[in-house]
Amino acid sequence: MLFSPGLQEEVFVPAVHPFWVLVSIVNFLLLLYFMRRLLWGPIMTMLASRAEKIREGLAMAETAKAEHERIKAEVERLLADARRDAQAIADRTTQAADAAAADIRAQAKTEADRIRERGREDAKQLHDQALAQLRTELAGMVVLAASRVLGREVDAQQHRELIDKSLDEAAAQLTEGG
Repeated sequence: MLFSPGLQEEVFVPAVHPFWVLVSIVNFLLLLYFMRRLLWGPIMTMLASRAEKIREGLAMAETAKAEHERIKAEVERLLADARRDAQAIADRTTQAADAAAADIRAQAKTEADRIRERGREDAKQLHDQALAQLRTELAGMVVLAASRVLGREVDAQQHRELIDKSLDEAAAQLTEGG
C-alpha cells in the first residue's frame, strides 16, 4: 500500500512570501538588539571575570611552582647539611674510639710494665732470700768444717769472722759466675 503505484502522495513545495521574510529579518534584528543590550554586557563581564580568574590561577600556579622549587632546594640543602653533620659525628666518634683505644693500650702497657717490674722485684727478693738462706747454711757448714779442720771449738768472735770472710768469698764467686 505504501508503495503501490496507484496511491501517490502529493509533494508539498513551500512557498516563500516576501512579507514573512521581512518579518523574520525584523524579528531577528530585534532579538539580536535585545540580546546585545540585555545579555552581551553580563556575558562579557562573566568572560572577563573568568579570564581574570584563569590568569590569577596561572599566576598562583607559577608562584606555587616557584615555592615548590624553593622548598625542594631548601630540603636538598638541609639533607646535605644533615649528611655533613652525620659524617662529622661519625668522624668524631671514630676519633674518640681511636683515642679511647690508644688510652686503653697505654693503660695496658703501663699495667704490664708495672706487673713486669713487680715480677722483677719479687724475683730479686726471692733471689736475695735464697742467697741469705744459702749464706746461713754455708756459714753452718763452714763452722763445722773449720772446727773439724782445727780440731777444736771456735769461739763466737772467731766464728763470726770466719763466717763473714767465707760469705764474702762465696758472694764474690757467685757474682763472678752469675
